[in-house]
Amino acid sequence: MKKRIGLIGLGDIAQKVYLPLLAAHEQVELIGVTSRTEATVNRIADQYRISGRFYSLERLLEARPDAVFIHSPTETHYEVVMTCLQRGIAVYVDKPLSYELHESEAMAAYAQEQGVLLAVGFNRRFAPMYMKARTWLEEAGGFELSVVQKQRTKLQAHSARHTLYDDLIHMLDLLLWLGGDLAEIGHYYERVDETGKLLVGAGNLLFTNAQADKSLEEQIAQAHTGPERLGQFSMVRRAGADLEKLELHGAYRSAEVLNMESLILSERSHEPQHVGFGSWDTILHRRGFAGVVQHFLSSLEEPGDCSIRADQVLPVHRLVERLTQASD
Repeated sequence: MKKRIGLIGLGDIAQKVYLPLLAAHEQVELIGVTSRTEATVNRIADQYRISGRFYSLERLLEARPDAVFIHSPTETHYEVVMTCLQRGIAVYVDKPLSYELHESEAMAAYAQEQGVLLAVGFNRRFAPMYMKARTWLEEAGGFELSVVQKQRTKLQAHSARHTLYDDLIHMLDLLLWLGGDLAEIGHYYERVDETGKLLVGAGNLLFTNAQADKSLEEQIAQAHTGPERLGQFSMVRRAGADLEKLELHGAYRSAEVLNMESLILSERSHEPQHVGFGSWDTILHRRGFAGVVQHFLSSLEEPGDCSIRADQVLPVHRLVERLTQASD
């Protein structure tokens, strides 16, 4: 049986990514869309032949969707997400959950209390080249050094804090997904312009390999005796070209991913392997959007299996908050 899906917010990310994916998905029935702009609702509904045209959240929820995709501005997430969870409706929401950590924690806790799935759209966890690079190093025992870069050619219109939550969070989540959620901030450097916009953000994380289900004393002991891994991250907002790059090194293996498009796998005494996509592989597949949407839809029956549940991605929200405080 198809899942009845509603879509809230019809901005760029909804129109470029989620509407094309959901409208073409054989397991999905798009029962309605809603936005603050009536003309946008009508245009999108006409384009995708969607019968449900709603001009308020309440009217959409009255149609009883099985799940909703929320692509409204981050400032609205708390109110919209909580309203959906209170109705028992599963939610997929864009990252970040909120710009306020206490709201992110409250949403995650309420979803758990209600037993309703709340997932957050960290698509890079499902980007095929990142997945292959991770597997390549894990097969040999894991990385010793991970380096992620996301360079951009323009400043964001908002504060450095918002840029960390909106953009750098992708690379920080990638590091935590690769190295584990238990990480210490080794160093963080931030430079802003005279209006508070981010120019440069860079630092490193130390992964202790400690396990969350152990006692604090056991974690501390393991941190002092077990292997440590280093993660480095950087973002320059006035670069000469947009760039996203991942490097993993360790156990005599290396992996390098460029712009989520190409992968080089290297091993001592062996020729490098160059991995790419086929000409028919879509950009939404390459960047992990097709994978993350499928993962969410598959998790509707078994929410406990969802790797992007809100409670599972709280660590990166807490990390961003710690970085913003470190830069004050």
